[in-house]
Amino acid sequence: MSTISIKEVAEKVGLSVGTVSHVLNGNESARISKATQERVRQAAAEMGYRPNLLARSLGRRRMDTIGLLVSGLKNPFFVDVMESAETAAVEAGYKVILDAAPSFHGTYKEHSKIIGWPVDGVVMWAHSGQTLAEYLGQGATVPVVYMGFAREDDSDYVAFDLYSGARELAEHLVERGYERIAYVSAYAIDKSSREDRYRAYRDVCALNNLPTELLVTEDERETREAGLALGRAIAAMPAELRPQALMCHNDVIAVGLYCGLRRSGLRVPEDIAVAGFDGIEEAQYLDVPLTTVRTPGSAIAQQAVQILSRRLAGDVEDGPCQVLLPAQLLIGGST
Repeated sequence: MSTISIKEVAEKVGLSVGTVSHVLNGNESARISKATQERVRQAAAEMGYRPNLLARSLGRRRMDTIGLLVSGLKNPFFVDVMESAETAAVEAGYKVILDAAPSFHGTYKEHSKIIGWPVDGVVMWAHSGQTLAEYLGQGATVPVVYMGFAREDDSDYVAFDLYSGARELAEHLVERGYERIAYVSAYAIDKSSREDRYRAYRDVCALNNLPTELLVTEDERETREAGLALGRAIAAMPAELRPQALMCHNDVIAVGLYCGLRRSGLRVPEDIAVAGFDGIEEAQYLDVPLTTVRTPGSAIAQQAVQILSRRLAGDVEDGPCQVLLPAQLLIGGST
């Protein structure tokens, strides 16, 4: 099926290409009668004309499109981030190009779909040291709002107060009387030690004169499968050496870990307590709802898109927009 051009519509209605272009591109500043506008639109509809959005955007020097970079969709938390960001973007009048890194650690560079594609701005999930320029090249100058982690530079960002949330969770475990609390992560000590959740756990243990222990999933994976395998390995430990409570980097690992412990015959929390982080819906449908720290992806995504939309409209004061959202402890039956 051939594409109908503005020129063909103009020929049908007997008007200039410029006049038809003004009508079909919604140029309200052009002085064209309502009757003529209606005649052009009716002819375009009858002929099956479809606007060339790319050409229109390039002519206006705007794409009305933002890039959304998230670090993979195996974790339902990022599905929530993605859906919420896209909803907020559409409500603000933008189309979205989704770029989800197909890896466990969010490496966009080798797979990026938006490199070379003109976008007006980007919302990006990134650790505090990551920058958009790493993935779009050093010449990337489009506005960007980072999500996930507080940053020390002057970038716009929306983050959760991970340290306070994790500290409250660790304090809850101590208050419950657990004295051997291990932290479960996909990251070895060199990376975990730079992470707010682990630092909060370590600080609370030190304050209460408790030992610390870092347990890392096989192949450093943040998956249910990796949590399941580690749960089975922990269950196989002698009871006197086994941690009394497990504080997990996120809920995905915690769900797998919980299942591994239960399938190996241990009771949660009677034999060992399990806690997570993120507050994903899935974790509340275990037969014993998971204790976790809720950091809703919808909230962080909506705020980030709102900041970017205001930045693109020029409706933001000088200086960075930096938002730190509170995290909420949800006490379930698993502790």
